[in-house]
Amino acid sequence: MRILILSILSILIFSACEKKIEDPLKSLQEKEIHTLNINLYPSNLKMINTKNDPNFAEATKGIQKLHVLQIKWDRESKKADYAEWKSQQDFNDWESIFSARMENADIEIKAPEGRKDILFASADTKDGLFVGFLEGTFDISQVPALMKADLDLGPIGDFIQDKEKQKEHREKVRKMHKEMKGDSTEKQSESTEE
Repeated sequence: MRILILSILSILIFSACEKKIEDPLKSLQEKEIHTLNINLYPSNLKMINTKNDPNFAEATKGIQKLHVLQIKWDRESKKADYAEWKSQQDFNDWESIFSARMENADIEIKAPEGRKDILFASADTKDGLFVGFLEGTFDISQVPALMKADLDLGPIGDFIQDKEKQKEHREKVRKMHKEMKGDSTEKQSESTEE
């Protein structure tokens, strides 16, 4: 019994000593240079996965909260404000766990050394930047597959992917839905005539 109590006590002390990391995007949000501010929780993430992609579901099942900001580089002052904010962040003890250039975006994911429950991500393009702060767990090995997956991320997908291609895809989907509604209306009218 004494060993059990000591074990529980040592776990509590260790977890209390672990440094609480606050969402750094809150201070960036205060600069009011963003054009999009989203806080996603498990229920929101399930809504994004409209095609029930198993890779997406598996990769995101441990996410508790994801805070995302989009900044468009439409004014030089925004780049300066972001650079100032970034210089104030203490990412010294963070290690880069994923870095790639995909779909014309420089993508980097960092985590505090020795932690798997906190991530900072950025996707930087010539038009702007997406930054995200994740609390929970995320399967990093799924990032390449998710970047190629056909997920409807709304403005996030438009930003990272080719905007014209995304617009064409949405128009095709709308047209298909319209045609499907037309087919079902015709079948209903045929069945009522009989």
